[in-house]
Amino acid sequence: MQQQIIGEAATWLSIVSLLYTSRMDSLLAKHDLTFGQFSILHHIAQPELSGGTSISEIAKVVALKQPAVTKTIAKFESRGLVLIAANGKDNRAKKVTATVEGLGTLQLIRQSMGPDLARVFAHFSANQLEQFVYQLKELGKWLDQNRDAISNTNQDI
Repeated sequence: MQQQIIGEAATWLSIVSLLYTSRMDSLLAKHDLTFGQFSILHHIAQPELSGGTSISEIAKVVALKQPAVTKTIAKFESRGLVLIAANGKDNRAKKVTATVEGLGTLQLIRQSMGPDLARVFAHFSANQLEQFVYQLKELGKWLDQNRDAISNTNQDI
């Protein structure tokens, strides 16, 4: 029974992930962004990163390859959404920070997606939504802490 429910959970997580990413890509298209690019901009704009962050750290956090992040950062820089500066004495190491325009763009995107996202979650009660968010955070924390620890226990299945 436990194996069956785990399989069902994994299947639904995959389905929901694909559906949600597709929906977000549609909402973000009018802003000329993909969901992955939005995730990068969202990460860079975090208040605790006001001093900037490296491209390799961004790649790690958003689980994308560094070349894809570098290309996205270049796109953002050309649009005035981020600044790229040397990181200390090593000119090869770069720090990326969100500009005022980048923060404003992110706020505009969030506002434009708000009505649709409200519709997506409207069928949840406040308590159900709180529990859902809690469970997503717990799953996210576990997955983040265990990125490199993929189990080989089911190789013979």
